[in-house]
Amino acid sequence: MFNPKPTVQTITLPGGGLCLVVDKALAEPERWRALASRHAAQFAVDPLAGFPVRRLPLPGPVLTAMHVFFSETFREPLGFRRVVEGQGWLSLATAVPNAPARASSSGPGQGTGVISLCLFEDLALGGMVFPPSLFPGDEPPPRVEARYNRLVVFDGACWHAPDIPAQARLSADPALGRLTLDARFTCRRRLQ
Repeated sequence: MFNPKPTVQTITLPGGGLCLVVDKALAEPERWRALASRHAAQFAVDPLAGFPVRRLPLPGPVLTAMHVFFSETFREPLGFRRVVEGQGWLSLATAVPNAPARASSSGPGQGTGVISLCLFEDLALGGMVFPPSLFPGDEPPPRVEARYNRLVVFDGACWHAPDIPAQARLSADPALGRLTLDARFTCRRRLQ
Protein backbone atom coordinates (compact mmCIF):
# COMPACT_ATOMS: atom_id res chain seq x y z
CA MET A 1 0.00 0.00 0.00
CA PHE A 2 2.70 2.54 1.05
CA ASN A 3 6.06 3.32 -0.49
CA PRO A 4 8.41 0.96 1.43
CA LYS A 5 11.31 3.45 1.41
CA PRO A 6 9.77 6.88 1.98
CA THR A 7 11.81 10.07 1.94
CA VAL A 8 10.60 12.11 4.91
CA GLN A 9 10.85 15.91 4.97
CA THR A 10 10.64 17.51 8.44
CA ILE A 11 9.03 20.91 9.11
CA THR A 12 9.21 22.55 12.56
CA LEU A 13 5.84 23.90 13.71
CA PRO A 14 5.03 26.70 16.17
CA GLY A 15 5.75 25.53 19.70
CA GLY A 16 8.42 23.10 18.51
CA GLY A 17 6.17 20.37 17.10
CA LEU A 18 7.05 18.53 13.91
CA CYS A 19 5.23 17.99 10.66
CA LEU A 20 6.53 15.09 8.58
CA VAL A 21 5.89 15.12 4.83
CA VAL A 22 6.25 12.25 2.36
CA ASP A 23 5.72 12.65 -1.38
CA LYS A 24 4.71 9.64 -3.52
CA ALA A 25 3.48 7.97 -0.32
CA LEU A 26 1.08 5.42 -1.84
CA ALA A 27 2.12 2.82 -4.35
CA GLU A 28 -1.23 3.10 -6.22
CA PRO A 29 -3.05 6.31 -5.24
CA GLU A 30 -5.44 6.11 -8.22
CA ARG A 31 -7.00 2.98 -6.67
CA TRP A 32 -8.20 5.07 -3.71
CA ARG A 33 -9.79 7.71 -5.92
CA ALA A 34 -11.57 4.98 -7.88
CA LEU A 35 -12.75 3.35 -4.64
CA ALA A 36 -14.05 6.69 -3.34
CA SER A 37 -15.92 7.31 -6.60
CA ARG A 38 -17.56 3.86 -6.45
CA HIS A 39 -18.74 4.56 -2.88
CA ALA A 40 -19.53 8.28 -3.22
CA ALA A 41 -23.13 7.83 -1.98
CA GLN A 42 -21.87 6.31 1.28
CA PHE A 43 -19.87 9.34 2.43
CA ALA A 44 -21.62 10.85 5.47
CA VAL A 45 -21.24 14.10 7.42
CA ASP A 46 -18.87 13.78 10.38
CA PRO A 47 -20.00 16.30 13.04
CA LEU A 48 -16.95 15.52 15.23
CA ALA A 49 -14.30 16.20 12.57
CA GLY A 50 -13.45 19.79 13.55
CA PHE A 51 -14.20 21.10 10.03
CA PRO A 52 -17.02 20.57 7.48
CA VAL A 53 -16.37 17.15 5.95
CA ARG A 54 -18.08 13.98 4.69
CA ARG A 55 -16.34 10.70 5.43
CA LEU A 56 -16.28 7.02 4.54
CA PRO A 57 -14.75 4.80 7.28
CA LEU A 58 -11.81 2.62 6.24
CA PRO A 59 -12.05 -1.15 6.67
CA GLY A 60 -9.88 -2.91 9.28
CA PRO A 61 -7.16 -4.25 6.93
CA VAL A 62 -6.52 -0.77 5.48
CA LEU A 63 -6.39 0.81 8.93
CA THR A 64 -3.97 -1.93 10.02
CA ALA A 65 -1.65 -1.13 7.10
CA MET A 66 -1.77 2.58 8.02
CA HIS A 67 -1.11 1.71 11.67
CA VAL A 68 2.00 -0.30 10.72
CA PHE A 69 3.31 2.45 8.41
CA PHE A 70 2.67 5.13 11.05
CA SER A 71 4.34 3.05 13.80
CA GLU A 72 7.41 2.15 11.74
CA THR A 73 7.99 5.56 10.18
CA PHE A 74 6.47 8.40 12.25
CA ARG A 75 5.71 7.31 15.81
CA GLU A 76 9.23 7.78 17.18
CA PRO A 77 9.99 11.21 15.58
CA LEU A 78 6.68 12.54 16.94
CA GLY A 79 7.52 11.43 20.47
CA PHE A 80 5.08 8.54 20.80
CA ARG A 81 5.85 5.13 22.34
CA ARG A 82 3.04 2.96 21.01
CA VAL A 83 -0.33 3.14 19.30
CA VAL A 84 -3.36 2.39 21.48
CA GLU A 85 -6.11 2.66 18.86
CA GLY A 86 -6.84 4.21 15.48
CA GLN A 87 -9.57 5.45 13.17
CA GLY A 88 -9.38 6.18 9.46
CA TRP A 89 -11.50 7.56 6.64
CA LEU A 90 -11.64 8.71 3.09
CA SER A 91 -12.67 12.35 3.53
CA LEU A 92 -14.23 15.02 1.31
CA ALA A 93 -14.07 18.60 2.60
CA THR A 94 -17.38 20.40 2.06
CA ALA A 95 -16.46 23.94 3.23
CA VAL A 96 -13.58 26.01 4.56
CA PRO A 97 -13.02 25.42 8.31
CA ASN A 98 -14.26 28.15 10.65
CA ALA A 99 -11.12 27.90 12.81
CA PRO A 100 -8.12 25.64 13.31
CA ALA A 101 -8.57 22.61 15.55
CA ARG A 102 -6.55 20.39 17.84
CA ALA A 103 -7.04 16.64 18.19
CA SER A 104 -8.00 15.61 21.70
CA SER A 105 -6.40 12.59 23.31
CA SER A 106 -8.16 10.02 25.42
CA GLY A 107 -6.23 10.20 28.66
CA PRO A 108 -3.16 11.34 30.58
CA GLY A 109 0.15 10.54 28.90
CA GLN A 110 -1.54 10.15 25.53
CA GLY A 111 -1.51 12.10 22.29
CA THR A 112 -2.89 11.81 18.79
CA GLY A 113 -0.89 11.19 15.64
CA VAL A 114 -2.69 12.61 12.59
CA ILE A 115 -2.21 11.44 8.99
CA SER A 116 -3.66 13.23 5.96
CA LEU A 117 -2.87 12.08 2.43
CA CYS A 118 -3.79 14.22 -0.58
CA LEU A 119 -5.71 12.30 -3.27
CA PHE A 120 -6.72 15.31 -5.42
CA GLU A 121 -4.84 16.96 -8.26
CA ASP A 122 -6.42 20.45 -8.14
CA LEU A 123 -3.85 22.32 -6.03
CA ALA A 124 -6.31 25.20 -5.52
CA LEU A 125 -8.10 22.90 -3.05
CA GLY A 126 -5.18 23.49 -0.70
CA GLY A 127 -2.90 21.73 1.75
CA MET A 128 -2.57 22.19 5.52
CA VAL A 129 -1.92 25.24 7.69
CA PHE A 130 -0.45 25.22 11.21
CA PRO A 131 -1.20 28.49 13.07
CA PRO A 132 0.47 28.98 16.46
CA SER A 133 -2.92 29.51 18.16
CA LEU A 134 -6.54 30.41 17.49
CA PHE A 135 -5.52 34.08 17.29
CA PRO A 136 -3.81 35.46 14.19
CA GLY A 137 -0.22 36.55 14.77
CA ASP A 138 2.22 38.80 12.98
CA GLU A 139 4.10 35.94 11.33
CA PRO A 140 2.47 33.86 8.60
CA PRO A 141 1.78 30.34 9.89
CA PRO A 142 3.61 27.36 8.37
CA ARG A 143 1.81 25.77 5.43
CA VAL A 144 2.25 22.49 3.64
CA GLU A 145 1.21 22.87 0.02
CA ALA A 146 -1.09 20.35 -1.58
CA ARG A 147 0.46 17.83 -3.91
CA TYR A 148 -1.11 14.67 -5.29
CA ASN A 149 -0.07 11.61 -3.23
CA ARG A 150 1.54 13.78 -0.53
CA LEU A 151 1.27 12.50 3.04
CA VAL A 152 1.32 14.94 5.97
CA VAL A 153 1.80 13.55 9.50
CA PHE A 154 1.85 15.56 12.74
CA ASP A 155 1.00 15.58 16.44
CA GLY A 156 -2.66 16.51 16.68
CA ALA A 157 -1.93 18.70 19.71
CA CYS A 158 -0.69 21.33 17.21
CA TRP A 159 -3.27 23.76 15.87
CA HIS A 160 -4.07 22.73 12.31
CA ALA A 161 -6.65 23.10 9.56
CA PRO A 162 -7.15 22.35 5.89
CA ASP A 163 -5.86 25.36 3.95
CA ILE A 164 -8.52 25.78 1.24
CA PRO A 165 -8.06 28.95 -0.85
CA ALA A 166 -10.71 28.09 -3.48
CA GLN A 167 -13.88 27.06 -1.63
CA ALA A 168 -15.95 27.36 -4.81
CA ARG A 169 -14.01 24.39 -6.28
CA LEU A 170 -14.97 21.98 -3.49
CA SER A 171 -17.16 19.15 -4.76
CA ALA A 172 -19.07 16.17 -3.38
CA ASP A 173 -17.70 14.16 -6.31
CA PRO A 174 -14.56 12.30 -5.13
CA ALA A 175 -13.09 12.57 -8.64
CA LEU A 176 -13.21 16.39 -8.44
CA GLY A 177 -13.30 17.32 -4.74
CA ARG A 178 -10.74 17.64 -1.94
CA LEU A 179 -10.40 13.90 -1.30
CA THR A 180 -7.97 12.83 1.44
CA LEU A 181 -7.08 9.56 3.13
CA ASP A 182 -7.04 10.42 6.85
CA ALA A 183 -6.28 8.62 10.10
CA ARG A 184 -5.89 9.45 13.76
CA PHE A 185 -3.93 7.25 16.11
CA THR A 186 -4.25 7.58 19.88
CA CYS A 187 -0.75 6.93 21.23
CA ARG A 188 1.14 6.75 24.49
CA ARG A 189 3.61 9.60 24.70
CA ARG A 190 7.27 8.80 25.21
CA LEU A 191 8.37 9.15 28.83
CA GLN A 192 10.44 12.27 29.44
